[in-house]
Amino acid sequence: MTIVVGLVFLFILVGGGLRSAEAGCQNTLMNHMKNMWLCAVISYAVALTGFLIFLALSSKTPWPTLDDVRNMPWWAPFGGLLGGAAVMGMIAVARYVGVATFSALVIIGEMVVAVIMDNFGLMGFEERSASLPRLVACGLITLAIYLMADDSEAGARTASVT
Repeated sequence: MTIVVGLVFLFILVGGGLRSAEAGCQNTLMNHMKNMWLCAVISYAVALTGFLIFLALSSKTPWPTLDDVRNMPWWAPFGGLLGGAAVMGMIAVARYVGVATFSALVIIGEMVVAVIMDNFGLMGFEERSASLPRLVACGLITLAIYLMADDSEAGARTASVT
């Protein structure tokens, strides 16, 4: 494996770890704001502010042309809204199932959709077959989630008894 691929994998792993920390931030914000929608607005306002700062600092990054914008698929700008739906799920339910089970369920949802997208080359991705090893990996992830969720249910039952 080349150093570049290793760094890409490391970047992805750090991003995944930050998702768990994000769940903690969202949970704490929700505990204090008491309103799921306000929590999401605050979260995205902070993100927008941060991205605007990075945009202002990235003066060497090229801007799209009018043709680039015209030729963009209609659905391309909706990634943030889809991410917002995921954040709303995080705000609404992560505290009830725990961050590990929540994250594991997110991962299986991502994996299933990703395998389908790769298999059919959807949304600009190259086709990558839904091979047996990929399907087995999805099955193993599902089994791991079952074991994790079952363990968290046992912990919740123990905590409520004591």
